[in-house]
Amino acid sequence: MIDLGPLNNENLNKLINLLSSALSSKGKEKKNDEHGNIVYIDVNIYSKEVLANFLELSLSNFNQVPKFTNFTFDDDKFVETFKEILVSGAILYALSSQALIERGREFFVSVENGGVNFIQPSLAEMLNTQHERSLYHHYDKLKMIKNDFKFDS
Repeated sequence: MIDLGPLNNENLNKLINLLSSALSSKGKEKKNDEHGNIVYIDVNIYSKEVLANFLELSLSNFNQVPKFTNFTFDDDKFVETFKEILVSGAILYALSSQALIERGREFFVSVENGGVNFIQPSLAEMLNTQHERSLYHHYDKLKMIKNDFKFDS
């Protein structure tokens, strides 16, 4: 049985719902029922545990950007104030994770027809490009937020 320890946290569950929505993590899967009929069932692309892990990494990242802090998901005001930056950080982890998965699935197809050459675009490359562009914006925003904090000297 999986230990759902941090998933019992109300703030973390709110962030998981936001992250799931931002990633469009809910989908449908085509299955056959016991009579051979095609049915579509609801599936989650990422489990709650995986989304929680992405959020844990995002929180850790938030706490590491200078200066070091010790925020937790138990702090209601912190989570409410910084939910966007926490979710966007988690999205970056999800993007990089998915880019690696897609790279492993892809094979490159080149089709030539009457002198016209078509090369299938790489989903992994598109995800990686999105990740890189978002990463710079995320860290700049995170640094701006943390620079506005008042620290005891």
